[in-house]
Amino acid sequence: MISLFYLAMASIDLSYFARGDVSSSFKKEVSEVLNDCYGRFAEKVPYKIEVYAFDTENNLNNFLREEKFKLGLSFNTIDDASACTHEVLRDYPRLLLCKDRLFKYSKQARAGAIRHEAAHTILHGALEYNIFQIPEDCRHTATVKGIDNDKLDEIFFQLSLGVKDFEATRFLIQHDYIHCQFAYAMEWIKPTEDDKTAWSISRTNRQTRFVYESALMRPILFTDPLLSLPKSKKAPAELQLQLSVRMEQMIALLGETEENKVLKVAGAIIETLGEDTHKNIDAAFHQLIGLI
Repeated sequence: MISLFYLAMASIDLSYFARGDVSSSFKKEVSEVLNDCYGRFAEKVPYKIEVYAFDTENNLNNFLREEKFKLGLSFNTIDDASACTHEVLRDYPRLLLCKDRLFKYSKQARAGAIRHEAAHTILHGALEYNIFQIPEDCRHTATVKGIDNDKLDEIFFQLSLGVKDFEATRFLIQHDYIHCQFAYAMEWIKPTEDDKTAWSISRTNRQTRFVYESALMRPILFTDPLLSLPKSKKAPAELQLQLSVRMEQMIALLGETEENKVLKVAGAIIETLGEDTHKNIDAAFHQLIGLI
């Protein structure tokens, strides 16, 4: 059962829905964060956005499964690390929030996560930003080097998310949402024992090594606009140092040779990124193939 809590802004139809045990205080927190950032985004905001708040991951996934079934689409559960996401199955963006996941974060990080997805609804809130094709020369190179098509599709999808995360972080910085993005990054970018195990298994095989190293591009791209900021009150050196150390901990698992290789490719990708999302993803993937 989905309940509705509705609010209309001057130039946007912004509707809120809740499924499950979603408290009024959580609804209030979400609406305050979104009203503030969509107000700041002003003329860039789509004409209509729907916001869905779910109490549990299961309810969020069930909702997506139902929506995709109606359209005859296959369903995959959302990223295990995601506290919120967005989708464009209709002709307007919908923001999907999971209360259980968000409440594992600090209040500032929750705001950062919500604002990050709100930025995606501005920048990538149309179907065209979810339809991309692997460049044929890249597919050929990957095939020659022994990368299976299904793995290449997975890698390409993850890289597209990383590029769009870079664009969203950059956009939020331009609108002075900085501290909350540091807080959000520190919540989800964390090396774990599972990472160590996965790398020890992946490192000896070209394909699995490529999959693992490619996945690191998402946190690298997410954080680069934050770490590249000139030091100021808006971007304190302490926050940049903490995040830089966290990123180094994730990448250092690779060992010096592979770490340098990943950082070189990441730097080349970042240098190619401009304002056009499709061109960015195409250029980034051409660079990424160098990791094979």
